Formats: sequence, C-alpha cells, structure tokens
Amino acid sequence: MPSHILVVSPHLDDAALSAGSRIHHLASEGAEVTVFTMFAGIPPLPYSPIAEYFHYTWGLETEPMEHRREEDRKAMARLGATPLHGEFLDAVYRRRSDGGWLIDVDGPMVQGSEAVEPQLCDLLMRAVAELAERIQPDVVLTSAAVGNHIDHRRTRDAVVTALAGKVPVRCWEDLPYGLRGSDIPPLPDGRALLDPVAETAGEASWAAKYAAIECYRSQHSMLWPPDADFRDLFDAHATSHGGGTPAELFRPVGP
Repeated sequence: MPSHILVVSPHLDDAALSAGSRIHHLASEGAEVTVFTMFAGIPPLPYSPIAEYFHYTWGLETEPMEHRREEDRKAMARLGATPLHGEFLDAVYRRRSDGGWLIDVDGPMVQGSEAVEPQLCDLLMRAVAELAERIQPDVVLTSAAVGNHIDHRRTRDAVVTALAGKVPVRCWEDLPYGLRGSDIPPLPDGRALLDPVAETAGEASWAAKYAAIECYRSQHSMLWPPDADFRDLFDAHATSHGGGTPAELFRPVGP
C-alpha cells in the first residue's frame, strides 16, 4: 500500500471529478494524499472578457479564486486529502507574448494548446519536481488531458516531463470531458499512456466523491446541463468501466 500519494490537478475541481473515489479510498486505507492544484493562482485586475463572463456565470464577480479555493478546501476535507494551491494562473487569466489574452471570448478552451509558453512550461515542471522531491510520493496521479484543455495538457506534460521514469505516474480520465469522448493528445518525451486500469470504488468512497463534487457549487452550471443530475451521468459512465461496479479509469505512463 503506497504511503504517500501526490495528486497534481489542473484546476480546483478536476481531482474530485476524475479521481475523487480513488483519493478517498487511498486516504481511508492510511495513505497521506496531497492534492496540488496547479492553476489556482489569484489573478490581478483587469480580467479577460471570458473570465468576466465565467465569473458572472459562477456568481463570483468579486474574489472568484479565493471563493473557489475555499470550495476546494471543503471538498478535500470530504476526501481526506491535504490541498495545496499553486500560484499559476488559469488560462482565462493568462496573456500571450504579444499582450493579448490567451483565450478569446469566442474561442474554445483548447485554443492555444500548441501556443508557445516555454517559460510557463519550465516553471510548471520545476514546481512539480520540487514538490515531489519534498514529499517523496510513491505514486503520482494527474490528468490525461482527455478533451485537450490547455491547462490539463500543461499539467500532464509537466508531471510526465519531471517525474515519469522516477516515480509511477497514473493519468486519470478527465471528467466530464470523458463523458463525451476519449481523445487524448500525445505525451511529451516519447512517453505513452498504457492500457487503462479501472479502479473500482466502494460505496463510501463513491459517496465521498459526490460529496466533494457538491462542494464546487460555483462550477456546476459550467460542467453539465442545468436539468441534469451529475450523479446519474457519472453513475452510468462509471459502471460501464467497472462491469456494473462504479470505477474510475487510470492509464499508467510508459516509455
């Protein structure tokens, strides 16, 4: 049984959405689980137009990231994990090298996935390497970048570049993106994702996952249709992986 698990999440909800039951299971078995959210930095004013739209949709037009960090602290308490919040800015708050916003109002969140952010990518990799050196994890869980969201891809690539070959890395199926498909962009450094492993979840761990997801109330309107119950969507998807038992998918990173 691993004694220390490092979870590297792109945003303040991704770990719970995609790996919440696994996190709870490992913590309940005695592992020390640290969940580091990469893009949890407090953005300076002014905000981009798309960020302002998101803030309005979330009902968080003042101090949005402070509120989201508090949601995350409550969610991680439900899972038995320790949250750490990175200072890197979400894509909707970042600018290109020419000063323009990285993500346009009418552009998809995958926009800019091939954009050159060499300084950021190097900083992300160093942050992951330094954290891993400090806590010495037995296993690292992170995003597979299903759906090709720019921040998910940046996070995954930083983890793979910094840690693959040094510590086992397992990449989760990004939800809710995985509900709509399974396209995964290539990994860096000649690495590849191996066949997925379905990690089944006990009743208590699945309930804890849903309790954690409930904590991110500001994000619910962005994640699924207003008339949908996320439990129904997740139950149907998860039981298809576990042969009738709820499960989350993880792909080991191989050479």
